[in-house]
Amino acid sequence: MTSAHSILIVDDDHSGRTMLALILRQSGYKIKTAPGGVEALGILQNESFEWMITDARMLPVNGFDLSREAKRLRPNMRVLMVSAVSTETDIQG
Repeated sequence: MTSAHSILIVDDDHSGRTMLALILRQSGYKIKTAPGGVEALGILQNESFEWMITDARMLPVNGFDLSREAKRLRPNMRVLMVSAVSTETDIQG
């Protein structure tokens, strides 16, 4: 999957990941999902995406660590980090 309109969605919340994927697919994007950072890094070993949208707070690999490693693997990929928590202290917990 190498497309100017491809997005990898990474979120340990199944319903949030599924809903975002559905909305973006309906908007014409090619979507792949991963339930966590470990799975996302495995996908990024073999596939390229224009964007990665990731939850900030996940275990065992949080969104910050995932973003750093993902940018090392795919330096041209843009990363958008999202969170349902309100402060950075809560995110890095």
